[in-house]
Amino acid sequence: MQLLALRHPLSTSGGFAAPAAGEFSDHPNTAFAYTREGGYPMNSFKGHHIVVQRRGPPDVLSWTPVQVRAPATGEVRVRVEAAGVSGFDLMIRGHWFFGFTKPPYTPGEDFVGIVDAIGPDVTSFTIGQRVTGWTFGQGGGYSEMIIRPAETLVPVPDGVESVTAAAIITNYLTASLVLEKTAKVHPGERLLIHGAAGGLGSALLQLGSLARFQMFGTGSDKSSDFIAENGAVPINYKAENFVRRIQDLTNDGVDVVIDVVGGPRQLWRSSRCLRRGGRLVMLGMASIYKSGAAIIPLSLLTAGTVALWPNGVSVPMSPSMLSFPAKNLDWYRDTLTDLLEKTAAGRLHPAIAAEVPMSEATRAHSMLEAGGLVGKVVLTNSK
Repeated sequence: MQLLALRHPLSTSGGFAAPAAGEFSDHPNTAFAYTREGGYPMNSFKGHHIVVQRRGPPDVLSWTPVQVRAPATGEVRVRVEAAGVSGFDLMIRGHWFFGFTKPPYTPGEDFVGIVDAIGPDVTSFTIGQRVTGWTFGQGGGYSEMIIRPAETLVPVPDGVESVTAAAIITNYLTASLVLEKTAKVHPGERLLIHGAAGGLGSALLQLGSLARFQMFGTGSDKSSDFIAENGAVPINYKAENFVRRIQDLTNDGVDVVIDVVGGPRQLWRSSRCLRRGGRLVMLGMASIYKSGAAIIPLSLLTAGTVALWPNGVSVPMSPSMLSFPAKNLDWYRDTLTDLLEKTAAGRLHPAIAAEVPMSEATRAHSMLEAGGLVGKVVLTNSK
């Protein structure tokens, strides 16, 4: 019996897809295996994953059965326990962007789970070990099983629950990169974080608190206590003019603004919160959910205007979080290991907004789009 691998658009992402009749290839790096005589080989089994069949609202997500293959050389198969839901997941599901994954695909940038099978030449992990990983923009985390290169996985320390670890990966790695390499914030500097109670905002707060930054955070009234508990002065953006409030609190403004909201008006107002020589970091585009993808070029135009304005303000660009970790695996593994160890030691406390069954990813996306959450939304598989 000749065993052939199935080529599928998701095959390089570690995601899973059901085979189409008559579609075969000898490509080795795929998530599925099929035989020419019909049926699946003995080392594969059935599972489920979320598939985005087309761009659109949350209801384009479907829980779909799939046949899962065995790991190849250098790969590890992981039984997924938890996967984070990110703004990036929502953006590429709802909008077309040049160069990004085309439907059908399985979303999910991070995951936590138990090693289920190990491919040849893998010596760094054992069956039953809890691990975590980032897929570097390739997706696949919204699954019962995922296959990833062993070099992209990191052990989860004892005492760190899978849901907690899932809240660490994307948000805290992004926050670390932005604070250290993009904004280059120094102890004692003033930092304004927009969306401070969200998954990414809360990561920035907690890392900033450890670094002893002087922080201010915008959020809703119900998130004020959370922001204060995490070391920042809360500013209710719905009830207060945050530009005027920052000037009242600081006299001459802050050194750094990290803006995850985006939009031309938001970015211009953020720039007015900066003292001379300050840095405006455009980190996200949450306003796209209401304003559409057209908000992106307008935001970039505004950021360019801010950078050219004669007041010494700069707009540093962050390295791509889709490529930087993949090209700097030592940084990625060392930083993620450090963050997980800090979590195990009780120095970091990721906030969980909600735990939602993996099969109900549609509900999780709707929750995140509605906003007003405190912390990270995490999808879970039943044990």
